[in-house]
Amino acid sequence: MTMERKKLRAAEWLYRWNLSLGIIGIVFTILTFMGVFTLILGPVLARFGLSYAETALILLALVLGAVLGFGIFLDKVIKFWAAQATVATVRNPFLVDRLYQKELLSLLYIQVPTLRALRALVDERKDDSSQSGQILSELDTALAKVTATIAERQWRIKPEERVY
Repeated sequence: MTMERKKLRAAEWLYRWNLSLGIIGIVFTILTFMGVFTLILGPVLARFGLSYAETALILLALVLGAVLGFGIFLDKVIKFWAAQATVATVRNPFLVDRLYQKELLSLLYIQVPTLRALRALVDERKDDSSQSGQILSELDTALAKVTATIAERQWRIKPEERVY
């Protein structure tokens, strides 16, 4: 196994560890809340005929309802995570200008042949109008950009091109 592969595996395991700690933290927070308030509210609710287990189940339902309700409110009403996703992708250079394998294969086997065929069709029907010359010029520019992207394996984004 090469050093790059070892680094990649270590990064994958650190990422999994971090996700696991986040989930475990949420579970232990809920359990701590339930435990503390079951001990506090247990004697109070026992006067109404509820046992400690029933009090814990009521608290669990309240906590899960609050967490899910707050999450849905943040996602659907405020659209909180949309801004977070935009910031995460804009600040990540690998999501902005680097090519993924599927993108490369799509460019190589779909877009380049399509652009070449379209250019050939326009060139074949070329009359003396300036519109077909402009179309050919745009096709040549697009084909050159896609071909350069394939060769460099990296998108070249001009400052005036707003991608988000």
